[in-house]
Amino acid sequence: MNKVKIEAFLSVPTCSGGVSLSKLLEEIKKEYGSRVDIVPHKGRDDQFEKYNLTTAPALVIGGLVRIMGLCPSKESLISALKEAGLE
Repeated sequence: MNKVKIEAFLSVPTCSGGVSLSKLLEEIKKEYGSRVDIVPHKGRDDQFEKYNLTTAPALVIGGLVRIMGLCPSKESLISALKEAGLE
């Protein structure tokens, strides 16, 4: 079983997109459990710069920037997870 790493970048103070993303990630964690590894980042840290992100919220899934600037729909997030190898 492949575990997919999700790095979630949230702004400080948290914007409405970040609040929505946090709730969505809670749903994903409940649904997929140990098949996902969710790593939250708050504010601009070294990882934010590493991925050349320009805005939050953003999601790096499986080491690739997949979503930036908005909270995706649950369907879009699940699609990105499957592209990254989620079974």
